[in-house]
This record gives sequence, C-alpha cells and structure tokens, in this order.
Amino acid sequence: MKTLILMTTIFTPFFTESIEPVLVKPNKPVLVKPKVVWYDMVQGVKHFEGFRAHAYTCCGGKRTIGYGHTGKAVAKGVISKQEATNLLEEELHKTKKVVLSIVKVPLTDYQLAALTSFTYNCGRGALYQLVSQEGRLNDGNYDSVAEVLPQYRIAGGKVRRGLVRRRAFELALWNNSVEHDNSLAMN
Repeated sequence: MKTLILMTTIFTPFFTESIEPVLVKPNKPVLVKPKVVWYDMVQGVKHFEGFRAHAYTCCGGKRTIGYGHTGKAVAKGVISKQEATNLLEEELHKTKKVVLSIVKVPLTDYQLAALTSFTYNCGRGALYQLVSQEGRLNDGNYDSVAEVLPQYRIAGGKVRRGLVRRRAFELALWNNSVEHDNSLAMN
C-alpha cells in the first residue's frame, strides 16, 4: 500500500520569561493513507488478472500483458512488474471515469470500486448493459447489480471459475463486505 508522509507546520505558543508568546514551528509528520476501498479494489484486480511479464492470448482471445492490459504495451512483448502496476493504476482511473459517465445514480465509494473492477474486466459495453437496461441501476434499482453481475462469468464460451470468484469479490466490494485480511482468498 502506498502511503504519503506530509510535513505540516503547527504553530504552538511558547512562553518565555517575559510571558510573551513565541511561536515555535515544529514539523510533524502526518501519515496519509489511500482510501482502503480503492486499495482493496486494485489488489483484487491484480489478484484476478495475475501478472504476466510476456504478452499472451487470454481465454477471451485478446492479446494481453501485465495485469490484464490489452493496449499498446502488448506490442512491446515484455513489461516489468512496476511498469504493469503503473499502467494498471492509470487504466483504473480512466475506467473509473467511464463508470461515472455511464452510471446516472449516486454511488458509494464501494459501489464505484466494484463497477470499476467489473468494467476493467468486461468493458464499457458490459457496464452499459449491466446498468442501463430497463429496471436496472440507472432506474434506481440498486439490487439489480447483485442479480445481474454474477452472470458475467463466461469467457471463450465457458463458465470460468476465476470469473465466478471475481464477480463474488466485486459483489463483496459493492456491498462493503470485503474482508480486508482475506478479501482475495475467496474460493
């Protein structure tokens, strides 16, 4: 988990013998942690995508590299783990913007993270289908996500155990019920 330490300046009154306040500026580090839900989502995506340094064809038939990247970096043929992580984080932020542009109802951070993971895996068209058909999320039916999301478990014409587990993880995010220590140990 990436953390930042920010230095803050706090003015503390300090009295000298003349009883006049003197301001002392101690630098006190403040630990700033990223949102746990976003961290959980990124770790989940990394887990389910798996890291591959060399380009390969996934079970869905797409050329892939790193943590599920299907874009320009595939042409390189090889990628480092750090490059793949940076690329994943950049893509997830873009994917989050896609989710926010398609979903028309308010979302919690957990719901946004769940739909971001889903969209990264299944694409914009699948998200649109998930939320925009009549009686679904964009009509205010939040329960429809739990009903429809698990159906996205087929790749290459077969039900994939990994996709079943990934949808369960995303539903746990959606419901704010991810166990932080064992969130990826779902069978």
